[in-house]
Amino acid sequence: MQRKLKCFSFLLLVNSLTYAQETQKPPTSTQQVIINGGQTDIEKNREFVAGKLIISKKTIAESGLQNVDEILRREPAITIGKDGRIGLMSLPGYTQVLVDGMPPSGKDPFELDLVHVERIEIIKSATAATGPFGIAGTINIIRRKIDPTRFSQLNAGVSSIAGQYGANLSWLNNQASGNAPLSFNLSLSANRTDKPGYDSYQTTQAMSGLPLQAMLQGIRTSASTTEYVLGAGEFAWKLGSGQNLKFSPDLGQVTVAQRGNEQRLWVDGRKFTAQENGKDTMSSYSFPLQWSWLTESDSRIELKLSMNHITTSSSNTNLQLSENGPQIFSNLRNKGRRAENSNQFLNLNYKTEFQGGHDFEAGTSITHNTGDTTYEDFINGSRDTTLSALGYANATNKYSYRLFMQDDWRMNKSLAFNFGISTEQQDIRLDEGPTHNTANFRMWAPSIHVVKKIAGDSKRQLRASLARTFQAPTTNQLLLHPRINSLAACDANTLCTANTPDTADSAGNPNLQPESALGLNLSYTHGISENSELAVDYYMRNISHKIGSEMSLENLAWASVPRYVIRPANLGEAKIQGINLTARLTVRDFWKDAPKLDVSGNVGFAHSELSNIPGPDNRLAGQTPWLAKLSASYTASDWPLRLNLDANWLPGDWVRNNLTQRTYQSRMFTVNSSASWKVNSDLRLSLNLENLFPTDRKRIDEYLNTGGLLQQTTQSAAYRRIGLRLEMKM
Repeated sequence: MQRKLKCFSFLLLVNSLTYAQETQKPPTSTQQVIINGGQTDIEKNREFVAGKLIISKKTIAESGLQNVDEILRREPAITIGKDGRIGLMSLPGYTQVLVDGMPPSGKDPFELDLVHVERIEIIKSATAATGPFGIAGTINIIRRKIDPTRFSQLNAGVSSIAGQYGANLSWLNNQASGNAPLSFNLSLSANRTDKPGYDSYQTTQAMSGLPLQAMLQGIRTSASTTEYVLGAGEFAWKLGSGQNLKFSPDLGQVTVAQRGNEQRLWVDGRKFTAQENGKDTMSSYSFPLQWSWLTESDSRIELKLSMNHITTSSSNTNLQLSENGPQIFSNLRNKGRRAENSNQFLNLNYKTEFQGGHDFEAGTSITHNTGDTTYEDFINGSRDTTLSALGYANATNKYSYRLFMQDDWRMNKSLAFNFGISTEQQDIRLDEGPTHNTANFRMWAPSIHVVKKIAGDSKRQLRASLARTFQAPTTNQLLLHPRINSLAACDANTLCTANTPDTADSAGNPNLQPESALGLNLSYTHGISENSELAVDYYMRNISHKIGSEMSLENLAWASVPRYVIRPANLGEAKIQGINLTARLTVRDFWKDAPKLDVSGNVGFAHSELSNIPGPDNRLAGQTPWLAKLSASYTASDWPLRLNLDANWLPGDWVRNNLTQRTYQSRMFTVNSSASWKVNSDLRLSLNLENLFPTDRKRIDEYLNTGGLLQQTTQSAAYRRIGLRLEMKM
């Protein structure tokens, strides 16, 4: 019955959209947003009620950078965490990432070569059109579109990290003619990257009332090689009467090979050595088909059907040697996993204009995701019995239904509103051997945005946004399947023995509920010119059912004694607030004879607090008390040379992860630079230097248990990266 109601709602929406088209009146005013190709990125950003930032195709083409990650790190609105992840408001886990308005599938979207990218949109709040997710905001990566001119482009690059070398190659071919009914582009990219790693650590323990005593010392070395190849294209047909058909297939493969060694030496003479080799391969393909119809009244209807399939396989070999006096114990562990995931999407969108400056948009989507995973784990040739409790395979089945409506109302030249509401229903079934669980989530997300141009000047704007957003649990968080810590692994044909807090196992929690947030954004932008502006942003988020992690000592099906295990859990409420001061300046706006120098920067201050975790340090992981970014770009007047420099500062800070664990991470300061030499209109050479002054990073993990305080201090090496890139148009 519930399915029938959802299908009926879908048909009702389609009928209402058709009726709206037939009954609308022709607009009497020309208040639609027109983005001129000659506008700068800053000018484009001022046109959006919801505060959208645009990184345009021109900016991307002139950057001399390789992928999405590299160009986002230069944007002042983007924050970079100590783990290297990027996002908004220092909350990468709460930043929604989309590709063409849809959840990404297959390859990491931040590693997407810029040859595949048309533009990047950044929204600091939430809109109905982008869906009920994105508590910290949304980054939407728009794939490359067909250009009206014919051309080919070839890019090639090499890189080096600590003596490890990599290479990348990309190619784009665009074929279009103004009168031809068929036009298309084809793109191909390939990349190989080698990355080393080195950690040294020391573990100490303090019994009640006693000072810290050394327990063990350890060293970890690692090396990883990532290789990928990605092919994509867009084929467009003009069907006449304002109708167009687009087919945008892509396929790719990513392979990650990892090698690692770890040695532990206890103060009592015991030794532990582990050698690990692993390989992960992911192949994917996607077939999106889009039909669009621009009616005589300038309304637009878009129907998009898409199907993608992802196959992931991983194999891991771990040889462990434990030495206890004259006795040596060895175990050879082989782990294998294969996952098949299929996704089908149906999206229907409608856009139109109504009298009085209303730009109306509505849409619906139905998504079906299925996943099947099998495990092949062996210890010394015998099947790992820790998997027997939940079986050696699991299956997931997920349906998502979404509706949204949104109205951009430009009331007059000085005042505009954006009203919207989106809702999504998720029905999930999880089958793990003899265990069957279901999860059902329904989310309603209203939003409102207001922008006021002071004295009608678009360069001086006050903006306010209020939105309800969500963060739904991932399938992996819901699955119970255990992941046994390799430093406290189990023996063949026997149940596991005891472990310690720093070697805890991990497992999922099918009872997780979505996080929900009420968010407020206030900002004032003071434009100085088409290229310069100052802005101040205040944001606040109240999050309910905050998802974090809980560590507990449990009786487990795979252990003969209680073991420590970490599970995701809803931890109560979180309150976040912060303020950002942003500047984007062209020096010639203040001194016309100055060198051609552009400077941008951001200084932010934030405070967050978790209600169910005692203080101090009970804030959200990843969000530091303050941050600072600075970027500068210089273009020589007598030479075709452009120089860029950007820096990022984060302080050292403690964070309490849960009731029994807290973590310290040292301060981080990184400097990147690049030089771009435009040999001629068709040839460009770029040199990129990342992390110019690498500094080792310190991390302290503290665990409070019945035996007292366990502390592990880790020093991790940082490395400089050098990249050289050649771009050639043909």
